[in-house]
Amino acid sequence: MIKAIIHYNDVDDEFRRMHDILGVLKYKYKNIDIRYKKVKNQNELFVTINNEKLDCHHGLEFYIQTVEYILNKDV
Repeated sequence: MIKAIIHYNDVDDEFRRMHDILGVLKYKYKNIDIRYKKVKNQNELFVTINNEKLDCHHGLEFYIQTVEYILNKDV
């Protein structure tokens, strides 16, 4: 099971984009647990996938590659 957490302060366009990207990943791989964690720092938005912190300026392909890497590493 892959654990993805969106760490956010405000629900803005970038948050919605990350929510959509993780939704696509959950649909594609089925074994992703998506959670949300509100942080105190303003303008802070990042994702952790299996405790690895990732910035949110990447596109869908980057996150697909990250999940594929994690899945292949666990095998």
